Amino acid sequence: MIVELLVLGLFAGVLTTIAGMGGGLLLIVVLSALKGPHYALAVTTPALLVANLHRAYLFRREVNLTVAKAFALGAIPAALLAGYFVPRLPALVLQMVLIGATLLTLARALGLYTWKPSPRAITTGGAGIGILTATAGGAGVLTGPLFLSAGLKGAAYIGTVAMGAVCLHFGRVLGYGLGGLFDATFMLPMTLLAVALVAGNVAGKGLRKKISTKIESAVEMGALVVCTVVALVGVG
Repeated sequence: MIVELLVLGLFAGVLTTIAGMGGGLLLIVVLSALKGPHYALAVTTPALLVANLHRAYLFRREVNLTVAKAFALGAIPAALLAGYFVPRLPALVLQMVLIGATLLTLARALGLYTWKPSPRAITTGGAGIGILTATAGGAGVLTGPLFLSAGLKGAAYIGTVAMGAVCLHFGRVLGYGLGGLFDATFMLPMTLLAVALVAGNVAGKGLRKKISTKIESAVEMGALVVCTVVALVGVG
């Protein structure tokens, strides 16, 4: 699994840094199909925390702290509470939630529905996203429009989404730890994944200057289609 983790992490880091979402979901659906949802959530969460800390640092001058703080107030406690119960949930339940989240993401990307929350909904939205992320991961489908509703775009959007993800994954790490999800055998894959994600962040930041918005959208859509197929195969 070493090569697979490095390749997945590198690609996920590039994808999220370019499009602002998608990398975490890709990691979780692929690893869930290969190793099961409990393994996928446990291994990816600390690595994604490190990766988003790094991405937030790269875009630190553009982060909107007001929006990030409001989001954290709802996201951290909700992710912690939901994360505590994840180890007790059957694998099939987690897989079904993951499929639902993946299909929701794809439907939004295809324009089949829109969600335009009020800028005042940041804290409440953060709580709901915290619960979804703890049980299925990859909540960019909701985080994106929530932060866009606050008027964020471009580098400010990427940086603030990264800071919001830090809050989510911090709550998840605490919840999973208290619930007993982590295992000593996960240390190596966590570390490899974190290193690959950070490398992907650096590569993605460089690529942002060279690609068009059209290519960026195509990459995001392609990743979502792959995620949907892999999520369905994983349950099968």
